[in-house]
Amino acid sequence: MPAMNNNTKENNGSRTTQRALFQKNQATGEERVFTIYDQRFIEVNRRGIIGEKKYSLNLSILEPWPVRHRYFSWHWLMSTVYFMIATAAYGTYLYYHQHTEVLSRLAPFILIFILLTLGSLVMFLSRSPNVIEFRSRYCGVPLVSLLYNNPNKEDCKVFVEEMKNRIIAASQSTRIDKHQMLVNEITRLERLVKENILNEHIYEQAKARIPNMKFNQSY
Repeated sequence: MPAMNNNTKENNGSRTTQRALFQKNQATGEERVFTIYDQRFIEVNRRGIIGEKKYSLNLSILEPWPVRHRYFSWHWLMSTVYFMIATAAYGTYLYYHQHTEVLSRLAPFILIFILLTLGSLVMFLSRSPNVIEFRSRYCGVPLVSLLYNNPNKEDCKVFVEEMKNRIIAASQSTRIDKHQMLVNEITRLERLVKENILNEHIYEQAKARIPNMKFNQSY
């Protein structure tokens, strides 16, 4: 899907799309589609081998300045290293004991460890993307995560700039105070938990930040 320009009318006529971005994680095959529509909303659709997750957000609950960083899945990295060492150890032993009987006994184990090493490496790559995240305005919860190291990097940069401008415009047009904006944000995060989009642990961490906010006394 190419990036769409401003004011593209969808077939069903129910909404107007300002811009859309399609991304694919080459390591896992996961597809991500981001669609800005009706001036102040974004739809996120993530499709992978374990299913599809789709949700929409009002841009006003997002912080306009994204964070770029790389996740490192240390669990899968350590698993990869462990299986590599085990494979090397079996291979070394087999190299110095090149007997038919030893070969027949160890060959299946070496094959298994090679497969486990490759599987762990794939999981590490899939769980360690280089991303640009837009987070919720007050609680700092990552809600929109774009893949940065992607073949369509330039399209991603254009989309990020569009997101920034749309978020600022949506925030400026919001006619409610900061406390009500916080309430709206927490309510939306709670819905995302119920929809299995957001991890409940992340949601609880977000609520724990509220007492440190000066304008939340009536919450």
